[in-house]
Amino acid sequence: MILLYLLVLAVVVGYLRGGRLNGYLKKPLKGIFLPVAGFLIESCFTWLPHILPAPPLHWLWMVVVAEYLCLFTFLFINRDERVFWLVALGTAANFAAMAANQMRMPVSPVILEFSSLSRFVERVRNGELIEYVLVGWGAPLWWLGDCIPIPWIVPGVASAGDFLMGTGLFLWVQGMMLRKQ
Repeated sequence: MILLYLLVLAVVVGYLRGGRLNGYLKKPLKGIFLPVAGFLIESCFTWLPHILPAPPLHWLWMVVVAEYLCLFTFLFINRDERVFWLVALGTAANFAAMAANQMRMPVSPVILEFSSLSRFVERVRNGELIEYVLVGWGAPLWWLGDCIPIPWIVPGVASAGDFLMGTGLFLWVQGMMLRKQ
């Protein structure tokens, strides 16, 4: 969700700097359907547990791998966009954190200190958000997981990878909107 907010902010800042979205037409991205497919795959986490007979830990890895395969393929075919290397680094960090925690994004204990995040914690504990797992300080790569509370937005949590991806996307939008007409 933080990526969506950063994209909106990037467009607003781009307009304030005199840019225009038609700069995209000068050099459109290849395979734009791939991140859309990745987002759609991720959105199925809410209904898949209701239709698949096996527990999520038996099939979750396949869904997460499919999602990240879409993202990495998109980034690879657009590797000439230099700022996408930041997006790729953030994507790799998120994938590594998940791979080390049964393909679920680790959520650090720091979020327990924020009352505004109590509903999120409750949903993770109840198994409503199967793509997350509450972890302790000894969990593998917990520091690459969702360990940055952002209680003023949504409220929610983010990872270092989310911020790397967001920074890369923000910079890409700025460059795209400010291309010479």
